[in-house]
Amino acid sequence: MTTTIQNKRLHLFVTLLLILLAIAGRAQSVEDDPLVLSLQESIERAINNNVSVKQTELQVIGSQVALKQSKADLLPSLNASTGISYSVGRTINQFTNEYVDQPVRQQNMGINSQLTIFNGLQRLNTIKQNKINLEGSQYELEASKDAVTLNVIQAYTQILFNIELLETADFQLQTTQQQLQRTEKLVNAGSLPIANQLQLEAQLASDELNIVNAENDLELAYLNLKQLLQIPESDAIEIIIPELEAPTSAELPFSAGVVYEGAVQNWANLQSAELQINSARYGLAIAKGGYYPTLSLSAGIFSQYSSIAPDQIPRAGTDNITSVLPTGDFLQVPDGLIPDLPAGTRIPVLTETQIPSEFTDNTYWNQLDFNLRRFISLDLNIPIFNNWRVRSNVANARINMESARLEVINQRNQLRQTIEQVYLDAKAAAKSFEANNKRVASLQEAFRNTETRYQVGAIDAVDFNQAKNDLNAAESDLIRAKYNYIFSLKVLDFYQGKPLDF
Repeated sequence: MTTTIQNKRLHLFVTLLLILLAIAGRAQSVEDDPLVLSLQESIERAINNNVSVKQTELQVIGSQVALKQSKADLLPSLNASTGISYSVGRTINQFTNEYVDQPVRQQNMGINSQLTIFNGLQRLNTIKQNKINLEGSQYELEASKDAVTLNVIQAYTQILFNIELLETADFQLQTTQQQLQRTEKLVNAGSLPIANQLQLEAQLASDELNIVNAENDLELAYLNLKQLLQIPESDAIEIIIPELEAPTSAELPFSAGVVYEGAVQNWANLQSAELQINSARYGLAIAKGGYYPTLSLSAGIFSQYSSIAPDQIPRAGTDNITSVLPTGDFLQVPDGLIPDLPAGTRIPVLTETQIPSEFTDNTYWNQLDFNLRRFISLDLNIPIFNNWRVRSNVANARINMESARLEVINQRNQLRQTIEQVYLDAKAAAKSFEANNKRVASLQEAFRNTETRYQVGAIDAVDFNQAKNDLNAAESDLIRAKYNYIFSLKVLDFYQGKPLDF
């Protein structure tokens, strides 16, 4: 009974262990599954992860902020200020306009607003310029994405080239192995000399080296693509190998000029450069605005508090109270005349009376209310001489506009020259591809004949290896010409704004 229970427990433990191992193995296999990418997915991933593209996106955001700020500059400004001070020594009592020698605590506060009514249309032109700068930064973003796209197309095509080259090298190795196996049998039977076997063994070693080199080249091509996509080298990726038909010369555009005419309408660098001319024009208008007067409107409210103010102050809005001299809780004011004096004698007497209603306690808020001051002003600033600063700004703006015009010419020349170079590369690749096609077809037939003759002992291994190497070289050249042509066609499609995919 005990043994049965132990067996059941052991069986359960083994079952659980197998389940856990299966789960772990499955998780590991999922983790090791390579990331499979198409050309379009590779381009999107590279653009999303590229640091230069992200920096250009920040420039677009900065241009948006600049445009919003230039629009906000049309609004009036509003600012509040306050300051508290404490002084010891002689100072002027602002209520009696007399010097006093005692500690004084003061506070000033105010709110002011200013609105520029006219400044030579500089702010309006700045808004127009910033709109153009924003559009230009968006084209620069597209240009940054275009550069990444071209790099990814080249890296993707290079992987396809190396994959096909590796497959060809592997096929060549298999052919050599088959011939070596036949030759070993014939050598053992005494039908062929040992030299034939040694020659094929040397050829086999050479083919194995070609595979190693092809594998290294493929690994480097994958590494290049990973770096463009910001993928760590340790992560496995694979690309989708498209069904590529052999390209023909019919796919080549009629001329480089046709490609250029289409590219002029789509090339982001050129569009950005042309917008910079308009931006420079508004920059010139902004600089010329410095010649004009500036008209501005200002308004403000101010008040202050002082610790040396009298205990009683006039109420806010009370006028013509200049004869009052505060003394404690009462005021001494003229109050009637002394009676029964000789004729013509009039002696005023001062008597203490209650504070009239025009006065109030000197509290903090009452004093602020009493000292409240408001103003509004219209200011005109006429520039007469400012050390030639405006004239220098205008001259620099003209230089910027001419520089922008030359940059457009430069961009057009660069675009035209690049397209002409790519077009000639495509033409050369097309011719090379067609020539290599014929060459490979001839060498394949020649190799089949050589292989047959070798098998019957009509030629030795040296002639066989020479024919095989000639075919291998021709096939490698054909693959290279094929992918050079495919890449050139894709670049020409890119300049014309056509969809990029295989």
